[in-house]
Amino acid sequence: MLRFPHIILIVTLLAVAVAASAQSNANACSLLSRAAIAKATGLQVANGKPGPPISGSLSNCTWQGSNGTKIILTLADTSHMQVTMQSQLQSGATQLPGIGTSAVGTAGNDETEGGYNMSILDSKGGVAVSILGNAGTGKRTVALAKLIESHR
Repeated sequence: MLRFPHIILIVTLLAVAVAASAQSNANACSLLSRAAIAKATGLQVANGKPGPPISGSLSNCTWQGSNGTKIILTLADTSHMQVTMQSQLQSGATQLPGIGTSAVGTAGNDETEGGYNMSILDSKGGVAVSILGNAGTGKRTVALAKLIESHR
């Protein structure tokens, strides 16, 4: 026989499971079309391809452009993005006001052949967007981040 506290526990566990399922169904590729990317950045890219699962991420997608350009979008939970952003700030990232509740940006490195990376916290969790390669400028990445935020 179920008692009232057990019913509350079961209902609570079901609610948590439904919320986790909704978050895991987040689809980074569905947030941006090729046309929207071109309009925001001036870059032409192929269709987005979902990436493999990454610890702390809910979904990620990569769009391949010409001359080694890649656009990578990752949706993450709040706690992982907070840790990421704190690490970036300690490594010299720039705070970028007016995007999400907080955002930081960093220039790419030699491994990514330049580019620009942004990490954003908003009411739905975390977002990381990068434009890698020589075409990845801060201006383009910020424009893309603002577009992403308008769809979340």
